[in-house]
Amino acid sequence: MDTPSDSTNLPLTPLDRLAASRRRFLALAGAGVGAGALAACATGGGGGDEDGGSDGGGVAEGGGEVSDENPFGVDPSQPVEVVIFNGGYGDQYAIDAGKAMSELHDGIEVNVSSTVDIQPELQPRFVAGEPPDVFDNSGAQAMNSAALISEGQLATLDELIKAPSIDGGTIEESLLPGALEPGTYSGKLYSLNYVYTVFALWYSAKQFEEKGWSAPVTWDDVMTVGENAAGEGLSLFAFGGQNAADYYHTMAIAMAVKQGGKEVAAALDSLDAGAYEQDAVVQAIDAIGEAVAADFFLPGGAGIKHTEAQAQWVTGKAVMYPSGSWIENEQKGVTPDDFAMTGCPEPLLSTDGAMPAEAIHGTAGEPFQVPAQAKNGAGGLEFLRVMLSKEQAQNFAKVTSSTTIVKDSVPEDAFGSTALASANEMIQAAGENVFTWNFTDWYGLGPDFKPIWNEFLSGGIKADEVRERSQAVLDRVREDDSIEKFDVEG
Repeated sequence: MDTPSDSTNLPLTPLDRLAASRRRFLALAGAGVGAGALAACATGGGGGDEDGGSDGGGVAEGGGEVSDENPFGVDPSQPVEVVIFNGGYGDQYAIDAGKAMSELHDGIEVNVSSTVDIQPELQPRFVAGEPPDVFDNSGAQAMNSAALISEGQLATLDELIKAPSIDGGTIEESLLPGALEPGTYSGKLYSLNYVYTVFALWYSAKQFEEKGWSAPVTWDDVMTVGENAAGEGLSLFAFGGQNAADYYHTMAIAMAVKQGGKEVAAALDSLDAGAYEQDAVVQAIDAIGEAVAADFFLPGGAGIKHTEAQAQWVTGKAVMYPSGSWIENEQKGVTPDDFAMTGCPEPLLSTDGAMPAEAIHGTAGEPFQVPAQAKNGAGGLEFLRVMLSKEQAQNFAKVTSSTTIVKDSVPEDAFGSTALASANEMIQAAGENVFTWNFTDWYGLGPDFKPIWNEFLSGGIKADEVRERSQAVLDRVREDDSIEKFDVEG
C-alpha cells in the first residue's frame, strides 16, 4: 500500500488557485471584514461602514463623448493601464484586447503589463493612491478583495454589465447563467470573473474509439470502463496524492448533487452536522470506494503531484481523469498530438436522480477589478467591455483552450481543440442545469481534504472513515466561533 504524503508547501493546483481567488472575495459574506483586514493588504482610501463594508461607487465618465459606441465616455487621449496575472492563461489575450481597444478608440494607448506577484507589486500603488485602471486579481499572491471592498477601494461594475455590448444588446444578456454571482456582494458587482470552468471527467476520444468504449453517463458505466481497462492492463484513474487527491472529492460532491439536488450542496455549505451522511453523499463516496477496492487507481499516486498524475494519464497509463476545463492548457507539451482530449459531465449515480445527465458543475473565475481611485476607470471599464466581445472571447478560447463567460463565443470547430469543443458542448447541453458549492472555498478546506482523500484512494481507509473525518472538518469550522460563517440560500 502507498504511504500518503503531506501536501504542505507543494505547488498549488488550478483548483487551489480558483478556490483562493473565490475565497478572497467571498470572505465579505462574513460579518467581520473591516479596516484591520485591509490594513494587512492595502490602505489609502475609503472607510468601512459599521456593517463591515463600503461602496467605492462607480467610475467617473472618461471625459469623451458618451454614446452607445463609447458608453463610458472614454477619452482617446488618456492612456489605460492594465495589469494581468501571468499564470496559466498567460497575457497574450489581454495584449490582443488592448490592440482591439486601440483600434476602436482612435489609437488610444493601452498599456498591458503582467506579473505573478499581484499583491507585492500593487499594494504600494494602492497605498499611494496610484493603482492601475483595471487588474486581474488572481494567483497565489492576489490581493484581498474583501478587504479592498470594505474600504471602498474597488469600483462597482454594475454599469459595465448594463452597458451596450459591442455585439448588440447589453453585456449582461451576452453572459452565461450564473457568471456574475461569484463577483457580486450585497447586490453589487465588484469583480468580473472572466474564465468559465467546466468540471468534467476527461478521456482520450481516440483511445475510446479504438477500444470500442463509450463515454460514461452513469457510475456503472464508469466501472464498466474500469473493467475493460483492467482487461487491457490499464488503470481507470490516476491521482496526484501529494497535492490533488481532492479532485476526487470534488467529483464525489458533484455526483451527490446530481443525485440529490442542490439541497445537498446547501447542507454542505451550511456545515450541517449530518452533511456527509446525506444519502447522496454516502452513495457518491461509496461509489469511489468501489473503484478503489477494484484496484482501478494507478499505484504510486500517493507520492506524486497532480502534473505527474496527469502526465501518467495522457501518456496512456490511466484512461480517465477528473478535472476542470483548464486541463488541456495545463498539459500542453505533454499530451500527444493525437490524444483527442475530451470531457463528459461527471456521472450520475443513478438514472432517477434529481438532475439530468447533462447537468454540470461550473463556475466563473479569474476576477478582473477596477480600482475606485483609478486615474482612468472609464478606460478600465471599456477594456473589460472589449474583452467581453465575442471576438475577444473567441480569441481567448483560441489562445488558452479555455472558455469565457461570454455565450456562444466558441466556434463549432473550437480551433481544433477537442477539449474546448467538448467543454462548449457541455455548456450548451446543460443550459440552466449548472451548479456549484462554496464551503471548501469559503473556509479554505482544501488542505483538510487532501490527506483524507489521498489515504482513501491509496486504500488506507474506507468510505465510512472518509465521511467521518470529512464531517469532523465541517464540525470544527461550525463550532469555532472565531470563524465568520456564511449565509446559505436554498
